[in-house]
Amino acid sequence: MTARGAIALVDVLIAGEDRGARHDLRLVLEGQGYRCAEARTGPETVALAWRFPPRCVLLDLESPDLDGLAVARLLRSDPRTRAARIHGVTGRTDPEVRAAARKAGCELCLTKPVDSITVLDAVRRPDEVWETWAVPGLTLRQAEQLLDWMENQGCAQLEVTFDEGGVTVRCLRPPWVHVPSAVGEPAP
Repeated sequence: MTARGAIALVDVLIAGEDRGARHDLRLVLEGQGYRCAEARTGPETVALAWRFPPRCVLLDLESPDLDGLAVARLLRSDPRTRAARIHGVTGRTDPEVRAAARKAGCELCLTKPVDSITVLDAVRRPDEVWETWAVPGLTLRQAEQLLDWMENQGCAQLEVTFDEGGVTVRCLRPPWVHVPSAVGEPAP
């Protein structure tokens, strides 16, 4: 099971125009037991990810037809793929590209050429990077709104409990989701 509670059909989706680079990454990952799929173009990446939701996407940010930033935003906006770990891969090292990748939903930005140790470290990142988050003392209406927001942000393992103090909503929050100040601070 994955952090989002569904069985992954693909562990790692490798997306990029360079067939040789995709092949090399696939060899490294499959050698460690990961199930991989490859996509050449941005639209192909989105279609494949929506059909077979991956746990992780290695996404070339410089795709000519639909750039990697647009692909990352599309994957983050869809319930089937919003919980996937997305790592941008780029030959650029300037801070603006990295900031844009984070804003689009990439957790990491890997620099080309990516060595096998870096790739394995990125793919192996434990699910513990997801934080347990709870908001207690809510009304039923507030809980419904918060659950809707959490689901749209890609949070996993949503849970609701009722007690005399009100409704408590719990979830696993991905690292790219920032809690709005109106919601309050996480509870233990």
